[in-house]
Amino acid sequence: MDLSAFRALWLHRYRKYTYILGEYVRALGTIAHFSALKISFRGRKQLVAILRTEHFGDIVAAEPLARQVRALTPDAYIVWIVRPVFKELVERHPEIDEVWAQPSVLQRKLVCESGVFEKMYNLEFWQSNRDPISEHVHQNRVAAQKDITVFNYFEKGNLLSIFQQCAELPVLDDAPRVYIDDVDRERVDALQLPEKLIVIHCSSNYPTKDWSVENWHTLTNWLMLEKGYYVAEIGLKNVIQTAHPQYINLCGQFSILQTAEIIRRAHFFVGIDSGPAHLANAVGTFGVLLFGRLNNFDAYMPYSGDYRNGNNALMIREPGKTCAALDYGLVKAEMETVLEQIPKAATVI
Repeated sequence: MDLSAFRALWLHRYRKYTYILGEYVRALGTIAHFSALKISFRGRKQLVAILRTEHFGDIVAAEPLARQVRALTPDAYIVWIVRPVFKELVERHPEIDEVWAQPSVLQRKLVCESGVFEKMYNLEFWQSNRDPISEHVHQNRVAAQKDITVFNYFEKGNLLSIFQQCAELPVLDDAPRVYIDDVDRERVDALQLPEKLIVIHCSSNYPTKDWSVENWHTLTNWLMLEKGYYVAEIGLKNVIQTAHPQYINLCGQFSILQTAEIIRRAHFFVGIDSGPAHLANAVGTFGVLLFGRLNNFDAYMPYSGDYRNGNNALMIREPGKTCAALDYGLVKAEMETVLEQIPKAATVI
């Protein structure tokens, strides 16, 4: 080993073990905080944690569990553990007493395995919780026993029912909710959105779920030019490139809950399997959902409530095809039916 390689190795080790030591110290501070809370309760309350840290669509889908846990333990002090970037989704929840925005998987592992929580509802899948620096893994033993992994979870049901199984809770169907405050509503008020509005979301963090850019352009033009709708695109980055006055680019400008409020004000939500579709389910906007084969899941259902049963959603898919391969003519024809019939219930196909 030459000198440069030797220095790089020891620099890597120094950074890794300094990080681990720091996380242990910070975990002790968090454990002390929750221990002090327990002492202050004097046995009158149980300290309970719900653990679902990401992704934001999963957190929205898991929201009914907060109400379910509260119903089971009405006097408990309930803590939701989440990544900082998604904190807004649970910090206003009326059944959540505190949100712990975990700094790292390692620190979360140390706190959760300390025994400070008297009851832990772990909604994470087996094999999905590795700290990238320390390489420690926070394991969900219940998910392991039930063989719920990142590779097979949609074989077990929709996301809500899977989370309930991971947490050993009764499997009950319920629609998710989001809690939007006046500040976020006022931010959306300032947009002065048109009444005849469709919100679209065109791209995910996983290209296999996406429909083609060409098809999105064609659909958007049809909605604007032939159907007379304004079309607002949401997401991190816009897919549609047009100067048409009925197109509104709202990408990358709003928080998650502000985006939910934008969706709530639309006549329809049209999108792929992604976080914003879960927001649409939560705010009750009719959804037209473009689906396809995902990895080894030929047909799967992420949603609960009226998106699951088809009362407030139309799911368009073709057997054996990915979303990218969905035929534009089929999507247009199904949407034509929806535009004519809503508010009647749609049929999931």
